[in-house]
Amino acid sequence: MTMPTYIEPCLPKLVELAPTGERWIHEIKHDGYRLAVRIDAGDVRLLSRRGLNWTSRFPLVDQAARELRQKSVYIDGEVVIDGADGISDWPALHACASAGRCPGASLWAFDLLFLGGNDLRALPLVERKRMLAEILAPLTGGISYVEFLEGDGRTIFEHACALGLEGIVSKLRDSRYRSGKSDAWRKTKCEQRSKFVVAGFIPNSGNKRAVGALVLAELIGGELKPAGKVGTGWTMKLATELAAALEIIEQPEAPFTKPLLRKAFPGVRWVRPIVTVEVAYRGRTGDGLLRHPSFKAVASVQ
Repeated sequence: MTMPTYIEPCLPKLVELAPTGERWIHEIKHDGYRLAVRIDAGDVRLLSRRGLNWTSRFPLVDQAARELRQKSVYIDGEVVIDGADGISDWPALHACASAGRCPGASLWAFDLLFLGGNDLRALPLVERKRMLAEILAPLTGGISYVEFLEGDGRTIFEHACALGLEGIVSKLRDSRYRSGKSDAWRKTKCEQRSKFVVAGFIPNSGNKRAVGALVLAELIGGELKPAGKVGTGWTMKLATELAAALEIIEQPEAPFTKPLLRKAFPGVRWVRPIVTVEVAYRGRTGDGLLRHPSFKAVASVQ
């Protein structure tokens, strides 16, 4: 069978609770870009989630793919930059990918769709993974095999979060590979929660009487420092109420210990730092700002 030039990836469904039961296996969720390795007659292509040719961006993965003995293969995985602690460094990956080249990025491979002209997508997942592990075994870097865990998904998820990982992806062990959203693959993401001081707000672009985003701050070493901004998690009613309350405590200057240019947060209206909110987030950027924050509640008002 002729191997397609591009296969739309199977996408996991986001769930709050990891599934349990013997039908499920569980993999660590790596924080990177979806990437496929397509080799046809020895010609290597690295394809993005939408089928763009990203071969030149990830030279380490490209080199490892060329070292494979198989000359006709289609591998699905996630390209990452692993930090010193072994946890994916998303900000570093995003920065170098945007610049067009990531020499330190490697691939975590979790599925095998084609091998030697044979379409494997109808085979059970665990069989595809067994074959994938075999073909990747000779490699010493660039592409690594994603092991799977068996057992209670919720316990495995708790351990992953305790280690500071992004979460897990649970998959039906006998499932076939289906492009697009699939209930046979389910991702559960770790979430951190903390309280932050509101330093200012940015009005909603469509309704100036409502909050579009809150500028956050945190007290570190006796200094009030920026923590980023949050723009999701509230209803329009609550956003309007927040704006009305914050307008009362508005002030001309940023409340941070060290001066901050207004252009860092375009359209911001600074407030006295007396309101604390609870925010959920999934890690930090390299400069300490929150990643994927979501507003949860007003915690206190001094």
